Amino acid sequence: MRPEDVAASIPCGDDVESVVEAVRAFTDAGFTEVALVQIGGDHQEPFTDWAEKELLPALREL
Repeated sequence: MRPEDVAASIPCGDDVESVVEAVRAFTDAGFTEVALVQIGGDHQEPFTDWAEKELLPALREL
């Protein structure tokens, strides 16, 4: 498995719209809960800051 293989199948990075569109597929299918996971030691705090300020508000609009 190469990094580009993973990136092709799940949204990676800080593009809010790509994550929202990926989650939309699940909400459109009737899911009411979705788990978002960030793995990466020193990157956890920046991820949670970004998620709080940018990602979660966008997801709440689904």
